[in-house]
Amino acid sequence: MMMHENIDLVFHEDEPEALTKDSSAEEVKAFKAWQRLNRMAKNTIRNTMCDTVRGSVEEPDLATDYMEVIERKFKESEKVEAARLSKAFHELKYEGSGGVREHIMKLIHINARLRELLMGVNDSQVVHVALHSLPNTFSGLRTSYNALKGTWTIDELISICADEEDRIKKERKPATSVNLVEKPKKKKNKLKVTKTITKPSGNTAAATTTTAFKFKCYFCKKVGHMKDCSGFKAWLVKKGIHKEEGTKK
Repeated sequence: MMMHENIDLVFHEDEPEALTKDSSAEEVKAFKAWQRLNRMAKNTIRNTMCDTVRGSVEEPDLATDYMEVIERKFKESEKVEAARLSKAFHELKYEGSGGVREHIMKLIHINARLRELLMGVNDSQVVHVALHSLPNTFSGLRTSYNALKGTWTIDELISICADEEDRIKKERKPATSVNLVEKPKKKKNKLKVTKTITKPSGNTAAATTTTAFKFKCYFCKKVGHMKDCSGFKAWLVKKGIHKEEGTKK
């Protein structure tokens, strides 16, 4: 929808006098132009409102009256908004999430909105409310502030609280431990041993104790044999070395 470039004319100039039979052509033209702009302004206002607001406002004849009616509706809700903001300002507590800097800035933002409604407090009161909204870990900071003769500014409050939070986090951080991993020891091959134990009575008993032993070939590194290695024999053939079984070098 194309809007006339002088649509705001109805908010700056009064409505022309009603036409009479003695009105000139210029007066008729000006009157019709103003009425047309008034209708366009009302349509613009109507189309930019949500259904809830539009349904709760009775539409008057003039666009200026339309704006005044809407303003009165919202002025009535300012009391509710101010009560909600005031409650949030005094009950907001820092739970540790987001950082203390963001928490204080949120309090400042709420107070700025209260000031727009003529219900905000001065910066010294903001400092006081902010300090008492912090947990008990900041109790030392509150004690230090109460012992001072002067007061902190908002910027000083943010900087001091942020430094205090960093100090608290460092004190809570556990000491870093270094785990030394010992290299596993190599398992030695266990030799199977057969022992003959002679009893004191003179009788020899063939008592055997066995321990597990696994042979490991020095050539192919496989467990189970040491000399009779097929891989070693194949290597000898490849090299042209023929060794008959049972012979000694």
